[in-house]
Amino acid sequence: MSTDTVRPLILCVDDEAEMLRFLKESLARRGYDVLTAASGQQAMETLRQAKPDCILLDIMMPVMDGYTLCGHLQRQESTATIPVIFVSGLDSAPAKSLAFSLGGVDYVVKPFDLQALLDKVQACLQTRTRWQDLQQHADLRPKRSKTASFWEFREFLFEQLRLPHEKQTLVAEVRPAKLYTMASLLGIDERQIAQALAAFLKLPYRAMINPEEIRLEMLPAAYCRTNLVVAIQESSGENAFVLTNPLDLDLLDSLQRASRSDQKLRLYVASPATLAPLLGIPQRPADHLP
Repeated sequence: MSTDTVRPLILCVDDEAEMLRFLKESLARRGYDVLTAASGQQAMETLRQAKPDCILLDIMMPVMDGYTLCGHLQRQESTATIPVIFVSGLDSAPAKSLAFSLGGVDYVVKPFDLQALLDKVQACLQTRTRWQDLQQHADLRPKRSKTASFWEFREFLFEQLRLPHEKQTLVAEVRPAKLYTMASLLGIDERQIAQALAAFLKLPYRAMINPEEIRLEMLPAAYCRTNLVVAIQESSGENAFVLTNPLDLDLLDSLQRASRSDQKLRLYVASPATLAPLLGIPQRPADHLP
């Protein structure tokens, strides 16, 4: 019987030949298989043939920079769950914020300490395993009805806002997955819906989120955008999730799995307008939000 084990595959993308050589040799010595690409276009070709477990990505490259490449990867289902670590000489808050909004899970500034980079690669591989598990669970889980709780919430909202019957009829056709469309139909701010939802479920409401609170490695960026949710780490060290629709039982199942804990989820409610900028989602009318 073969005792061979599959070695993690790392893709390094950088237009500096010396940096690529250094990364390949350093990672290979630690037991990784390594692919290299000297441009964003070459990386795209490589990704058509292989799916690495982690990508180390430079930003400042000609023709297609790292930001553009990462954004493209996030739009493709086959690559959206490959964790990306940006490795760049850009050391500024705006550069890092843009990297994270495009889906990067970590950021390393050149010149870097090799051991620190290797530690981040190892954490990246653990992230990849978690994301694959989350995706598989989401694909296989049975769909559950959320209708009853939604209708109860809708009645609660009507009572909280003291809405007359003629206004209530305006949202008669709104479905649970589109609950924030009620904001434009009723002429109210979607934050009022989020606040009412928090009160209905007895959950805390978050009017704002510090980007530094977000745990980028916990959930894939594409998943966060689709479900309007982010994972955060509280000052106590506990993990928590901020989401727009805690009535979504399927989403709660996935978050419970992502937390890798049997403890009850720690949840906060926020409006789509609060989460959208953090996830790089352009502001759109409420009836077009996920």
